[in-house]
Amino acid sequence: MPTTNNNGNALDSSGNVAVDFVWGNFPMQPNDDRADGTPTATVVVNGPDNNGWTTKSTVASARLDLTQDSHAIASSDYSGFPGFIANSAGAGIANIYVPYTLGQTTASAIDELKDSGYVAANITTATAATNTAKTTTRINVTSTSVATVYAASADTAFPVGTKVSITAGTGIPTALVGSWTVTGGTSGNIVISGSGWTVADTGTISAASTLKGTTGTIKTQSVAAGTASVALGSSITITPWA
Repeated sequence: MPTTNNNGNALDSSGNVAVDFVWGNFPMQPNDDRADGTPTATVVVNGPDNNGWTTKSTVASARLDLTQDSHAIASSDYSGFPGFIANSAGAGIANIYVPYTLGQTTASAIDELKDSGYVAANITTATAATNTAKTTTRINVTSTSVATVYAASADTAFPVGTKVSITAGTGIPTALVGSWTVTGGTSGNIVISGSGWTVADTGTISAASTLKGTTGTIKTQSVAAGTASVALGSSITITPWA
Protein backbone atom coordinates (compact mmCIF):
# COMPACT_ATOMS: atom_id res chain seq x y z
CA MET A 1 0.00 0.00 0.00
CA PRO A 2 1.40 3.50 -0.84
CA THR A 3 2.32 5.75 2.09
CA THR A 4 1.00 8.91 0.40
CA ASN A 5 -1.86 9.63 -1.98
CA ASN A 6 -1.62 11.40 -5.33
CA ASN A 7 -1.85 14.76 -3.58
CA GLY A 8 1.09 14.02 -1.29
CA ASN A 9 -0.74 13.61 2.01
CA ALA A 10 0.24 10.75 4.31
CA LEU A 11 -2.08 7.73 4.44
CA ASP A 12 -2.94 5.52 7.39
CA SER A 13 -2.96 1.70 7.35
CA SER A 14 -6.45 1.70 5.81
CA GLY A 15 -5.48 3.97 2.94
CA ASN A 16 -7.25 7.05 4.32
CA VAL A 17 -5.63 10.43 4.88
CA ALA A 18 -3.77 10.23 8.20
CA VAL A 19 -5.15 12.45 10.93
CA ASP A 20 -3.67 12.66 14.44
CA PHE A 21 -6.01 11.77 17.31
CA VAL A 22 -7.05 14.83 19.29
CA TRP A 23 -9.54 15.64 22.01
CA GLY A 24 -12.36 17.97 21.09
CA ASN A 25 -13.93 18.69 17.73
CA PHE A 26 -13.20 16.50 14.75
CA PRO A 27 -10.26 18.04 12.87
CA MET A 28 -10.66 19.73 9.52
CA GLN A 29 -10.12 17.41 6.58
CA PRO A 30 -8.37 18.15 3.26
CA ASN A 31 -9.93 17.74 -0.16
CA ASP A 32 -8.32 14.38 -0.92
CA ASP A 33 -11.11 12.03 0.13
CA ARG A 34 -13.97 14.20 -1.07
CA ALA A 35 -16.05 13.69 -4.20
CA ASP A 36 -17.77 16.00 -6.68
CA GLY A 37 -21.31 17.10 -5.94
CA THR A 38 -23.36 18.62 -3.14
CA PRO A 39 -23.34 17.25 0.41
CA THR A 40 -26.43 15.18 1.14
CA ALA A 41 -27.77 13.50 4.27
CA THR A 42 -29.42 10.10 4.41
CA VAL A 43 -31.46 9.33 7.53
CA VAL A 44 -32.33 5.76 8.54
CA VAL A 45 -34.85 5.26 11.34
CA ASN A 46 -34.93 1.83 12.99
CA GLY A 47 -38.55 1.58 14.06
CA PRO A 48 -41.73 3.42 13.02
CA ASP A 49 -42.14 5.48 16.20
CA ASN A 50 -38.63 5.81 17.57
CA ASN A 51 -36.83 8.75 16.01
CA GLY A 52 -34.32 9.18 18.80
CA TRP A 53 -31.54 6.82 19.82
CA THR A 54 -31.97 4.53 16.82
CA THR A 55 -31.71 7.23 14.15
CA LYS A 56 -28.60 7.19 12.01
CA SER A 57 -27.49 9.83 9.52
CA THR A 58 -24.94 9.48 6.73
CA VAL A 59 -23.58 12.61 5.07
CA ALA A 60 -21.71 12.30 1.78
CA SER A 61 -19.14 15.11 1.77
CA ALA A 62 -18.27 17.10 -1.33
CA ARG A 63 -15.07 18.82 -2.38
CA LEU A 64 -14.12 21.96 -0.50
CA ASP A 65 -15.22 25.34 -1.84
CA LEU A 66 -12.11 27.49 -1.62
CA THR A 67 -14.17 30.68 -1.80
CA GLN A 68 -15.15 29.90 1.80
CA ASP A 69 -12.56 31.00 4.36
CA SER A 70 -12.68 27.86 6.51
CA HIS A 71 -12.49 25.65 3.43
CA ALA A 72 -9.48 27.56 2.15
CA ILE A 73 -7.72 27.13 5.49
CA ALA A 74 -8.37 23.39 5.49
CA SER A 75 -7.06 23.08 1.94
CA SER A 76 -3.97 25.30 1.97
CA ASP A 77 -2.83 24.73 5.55
CA TYR A 78 -3.50 21.01 5.98
CA SER A 79 -0.33 18.99 6.41
CA GLY A 80 -1.16 16.67 9.26
CA PHE A 81 -3.50 17.86 12.00
CA PRO A 82 -2.89 19.51 14.43
CA GLY A 83 0.31 20.93 12.92
CA PHE A 84 -1.27 23.11 10.24
CA ILE A 85 2.03 24.04 8.65
CA ALA A 86 1.27 26.34 5.74
CA ASN A 87 2.32 25.06 2.34
CA SER A 88 3.68 27.16 -0.51
CA ALA A 89 0.20 28.40 -1.38
CA GLY A 90 0.18 30.61 1.72
CA ALA A 91 -1.66 30.39 5.00
CA GLY A 92 -5.40 30.36 4.52
CA ILE A 93 -5.29 31.99 1.08
CA ALA A 94 -8.10 30.94 -1.22
CA ASN A 95 -6.06 30.04 -4.27
CA ILE A 96 -4.65 27.08 -6.16
CA TYR A 97 -1.18 25.61 -5.83
CA VAL A 98 -0.72 23.76 -9.14
CA PRO A 99 0.21 20.09 -8.75
CA TYR A 100 2.51 18.03 -10.98
CA THR A 101 0.40 15.76 -13.20
CA LEU A 102 2.93 14.54 -15.80
CA GLY A 103 3.08 10.76 -15.95
CA GLN A 104 -0.24 10.27 -14.19
CA THR A 105 -3.26 8.68 -15.79
CA THR A 106 -5.83 11.19 -17.00
CA ALA A 107 -8.29 10.21 -14.27
CA SER A 108 -5.67 10.55 -11.52
CA ALA A 109 -4.50 13.91 -12.88
CA ILE A 110 -8.04 15.30 -12.95
CA ASP A 111 -8.65 14.07 -9.41
CA GLU A 112 -5.48 15.74 -8.14
CA LEU A 113 -6.33 19.01 -9.91
CA LYS A 114 -9.75 18.99 -8.24
CA ASP A 115 -8.15 18.24 -4.86
CA SER A 116 -5.96 21.30 -5.37
CA GLY A 117 -8.90 23.62 -6.03
CA TYR A 118 -9.71 23.45 -9.75
CA VAL A 119 -13.37 22.82 -10.55
CA ALA A 120 -14.32 20.24 -13.15
CA ALA A 121 -15.67 22.83 -15.60
CA ASN A 122 -12.25 24.53 -15.75
CA ILE A 123 -10.22 21.39 -16.42
CA THR A 124 -9.84 20.54 -20.10
CA THR A 125 -8.46 17.25 -21.37
CA ALA A 126 -7.01 17.99 -24.80
CA THR A 127 -7.05 15.60 -27.72
CA ALA A 128 -4.42 12.96 -27.11
CA ALA A 129 -1.00 13.96 -28.41
CA THR A 130 0.58 12.22 -31.39
CA ASN A 131 2.67 9.39 -30.01
CA THR A 132 5.30 8.66 -32.62
CA ALA A 133 7.48 5.71 -31.70
CA LYS A 134 11.23 6.13 -31.49
CA THR A 135 13.70 3.32 -32.18
CA THR A 136 15.85 2.37 -29.23
CA THR A 137 19.48 1.61 -30.05
CA ARG A 138 20.97 0.77 -26.67
CA ILE A 139 20.09 0.32 -23.01
CA ASN A 140 22.63 0.67 -20.22
CA VAL A 141 21.48 -0.62 -16.84
CA THR A 142 23.57 0.98 -14.10
CA SER A 143 21.77 -0.48 -11.08
CA THR A 144 18.80 -2.67 -10.23
CA SER A 145 16.54 0.39 -10.56
CA VAL A 146 18.21 2.82 -12.98
CA ALA A 147 18.76 2.50 -16.73
CA THR A 148 19.71 4.80 -19.61
CA VAL A 149 17.77 4.33 -22.85
CA TYR A 150 19.24 5.64 -26.09
CA ALA A 151 16.99 6.92 -28.90
CA ALA A 152 17.15 9.99 -31.14
CA SER A 153 16.03 13.14 -29.25
CA ALA A 154 14.47 11.00 -26.53
CA ASP A 155 15.26 13.58 -23.84
CA THR A 156 13.36 16.25 -25.79
CA ALA A 157 10.35 14.06 -26.48
CA PHE A 158 10.05 12.64 -22.96
CA PRO A 159 10.79 15.19 -20.20
CA VAL A 160 11.38 14.25 -16.59
CA GLY A 161 8.23 12.95 -14.92
CA THR A 162 6.57 11.54 -18.01
CA LYS A 163 6.06 7.83 -18.49
CA VAL A 164 7.41 5.83 -21.41
CA SER A 165 6.76 2.32 -22.67
CA ILE A 166 9.39 0.02 -24.17
CA THR A 167 8.22 -2.76 -26.46
CA ALA A 168 9.86 -6.10 -27.07
CA GLY A 169 12.66 -6.44 -29.62
CA THR A 170 15.84 -8.40 -30.20
CA GLY A 171 18.31 -7.34 -27.56
CA ILE A 172 15.63 -5.98 -25.22
CA PRO A 173 15.62 -7.99 -21.99
CA THR A 174 12.18 -9.02 -20.78
CA ALA A 175 12.73 -7.05 -17.58
CA LEU A 176 12.89 -3.78 -19.54
CA VAL A 177 9.68 -4.30 -21.49
CA GLY A 178 6.95 -2.22 -19.87
CA SER A 179 6.14 1.29 -18.68
CA TRP A 180 8.67 3.38 -16.73
CA THR A 181 9.03 6.85 -15.25
CA VAL A 182 11.58 9.24 -16.77
CA THR A 183 13.91 10.62 -14.09
CA GLY A 184 16.51 12.36 -16.25
CA GLY A 185 18.18 12.53 -19.64
CA THR A 186 20.50 14.42 -21.92
CA SER A 187 22.00 14.31 -25.41
CA GLY A 188 19.51 11.92 -26.99
CA ASN A 189 18.93 9.58 -24.08
CA ILE A 190 16.61 9.27 -21.12
CA VAL A 191 17.12 7.84 -17.66
CA ILE A 192 14.29 5.64 -16.39
CA SER A 193 13.51 4.13 -13.01
CA GLY A 194 12.22 0.62 -12.37
CA SER A 195 13.16 -2.40 -10.29
CA GLY A 196 14.61 -5.87 -10.54
CA TRP A 197 17.07 -5.14 -13.33
CA THR A 198 20.63 -6.41 -13.56
CA VAL A 199 23.70 -5.24 -15.46
CA ALA A 200 23.08 -8.21 -17.76
CA ASP A 201 20.14 -6.20 -19.10
CA THR A 202 22.60 -3.83 -20.74
CA GLY A 203 23.24 -4.08 -24.45
CA THR A 204 22.93 -2.87 -28.02
CA ILE A 205 19.53 -3.37 -29.63
CA SER A 206 19.89 -5.39 -32.82
CA ALA A 207 16.28 -5.30 -34.01
CA ALA A 208 13.33 -2.94 -33.84
CA SER A 209 12.17 -1.99 -30.39
CA THR A 210 10.06 1.08 -29.89
CA LEU A 211 10.03 3.77 -27.24
CA LYS A 212 6.77 5.69 -26.83
CA GLY A 213 4.92 7.78 -24.30
CA THR A 214 2.69 5.53 -22.19
CA THR A 215 -0.80 5.77 -23.66
CA GLY A 216 -3.29 7.61 -21.46
CA THR A 217 -0.69 9.25 -19.20
CA ILE A 218 -0.21 13.00 -19.12
CA LYS A 219 2.37 14.45 -21.49
CA THR A 220 1.94 18.17 -20.73
CA GLN A 221 -0.05 20.58 -18.58
CA SER A 222 -0.78 24.18 -19.59
CA VAL A 223 0.06 25.70 -16.20
CA ALA A 224 3.44 24.76 -14.80
CA ALA A 225 3.53 22.55 -11.74
CA GLY A 226 4.48 24.44 -8.60
CA THR A 227 2.84 27.67 -9.72
CA ALA A 228 1.41 29.25 -6.56
CA SER A 229 -1.42 31.70 -5.93
CA VAL A 230 -3.37 30.79 -9.06
CA ALA A 231 -6.77 32.46 -8.80
CA LEU A 232 -9.87 30.38 -8.15
CA GLY A 233 -11.85 29.92 -11.34
CA SER A 234 -8.69 29.63 -13.44
CA SER A 235 -8.49 27.05 -16.20
CA ILE A 236 -5.93 24.38 -16.97
CA THR A 237 -5.48 21.95 -19.86
CA ILE A 238 -3.85 18.55 -19.62
CA THR A 239 -2.77 16.55 -22.64
CA PRO A 240 -2.39 12.76 -22.51
CA TRP A 241 -0.40 10.57 -24.87
CA ALA A 242 -2.41 8.83 -27.60
